[in-house]
Amino acid sequence: MYGNDGKKTSSTHGSNGSDSDSARNTNEELDAARSQEIAAKALSGILTLLLKWFKVSHILKFEYLAQLLLDSNYIPLVLKLWQTQDIERVVSYKCDREELNLFHFCRSHSRQGIDETDQVDDDDDDDAAPPPIIKFRREHNPHNADWSSAAPQAPRVNELGQPTTDFPPEPITNFSWRNFFSSINYLRVMHKICKNKAHRNLLLMNYKSDKLLKKSLEIPQPELRRYTLKLIKDQTPFCGRKWRQNNMSAITAVYLTIKPELRDDWLAGSDVETDIAEALPLEQALRALTHWHNVRRYPEMMGVEQGILNVEQDFFAKELEKMDLADPGGMEEEGSNDQAWEPPMNVDGFT
Repeated sequence: MYGNDGKKTSSTHGSNGSDSDSARNTNEELDAARSQEIAAKALSGILTLLLKWFKVSHILKFEYLAQLLLDSNYIPLVLKLWQTQDIERVVSYKCDREELNLFHFCRSHSRQGIDETDQVDDDDDDDAAPPPIIKFRREHNPHNADWSSAAPQAPRVNELGQPTTDFPPEPITNFSWRNFFSSINYLRVMHKICKNKAHRNLLLMNYKSDKLLKKSLEIPQPELRRYTLKLIKDQTPFCGRKWRQNNMSAITAVYLTIKPELRDDWLAGSDVETDIAEALPLEQALRALTHWHNVRRYPEMMGVEQGILNVEQDFFAKELEKMDLADPGGMEEEGSNDQAWEPPMNVDGFT
């Protein structure tokens, strides 16, 4: 349709508007997903650094922060995150676009600019050309498919780290490094919370975390597999014989990947029943110890009066009072009546 001035006018204003709105919505969705990735990356990194620094500063600071994370339902939230999302798709999906990249923006506004040959003008309808017609159609053979023309497929491995799909000949560069970083940090923080804690490892067993964590073993990323196997190793002593028979591949992967300790009986389990019986008392004792440390070092923040520990800290004086032996005045008087001891004199008169 043409106007009075002879120029072509568009009669599909609604369709053009809807296309621009959909593009704007897509950009907004990508920006929102990118913001979530950045927030998850920053939060997981801060938690990891805080736990590492508190462990170097004072071990009870580390234990207190681990208790706060445990009481805040950190473990079930991370396991729910692993359950609701496909970790393979999360690390493969990339929210960044080249045309919206910072370096692309800087290059487009620089003196050199961007080559016009690299850009395609989609606004001019006259320059549109139909795709070329293929004279001889090639038969599709899935075995001879080329990686450059085929749809990108993420490589996968089994629990032992052996590839189950064909790996591309070139390194994979299109992946979400933020999601990789945050996923690894989630597992690292969970391992720091549950390491050498029988009660917390039993919580992992109750949540059936091994089935959810095994999803991470299918991704050929060494750090992600390492911390996943560490979590499986921590809860293996408390699993039954049937579970070990069904998960021998994961146990073998632990032996092949995790560096063993000098006295590491995680698979044999010398006295598992005793560890289970003492799990809750040890957890309560650790919480009492951290509370005592915080009251002693930070009484104002804990809402405790100054000097209350000096009154309650004299344990031996209280025990002596219970035994009716705490009479320091009488002991001093008895000591004053005793004569001072004098060394014997030698024959020559020298001591």
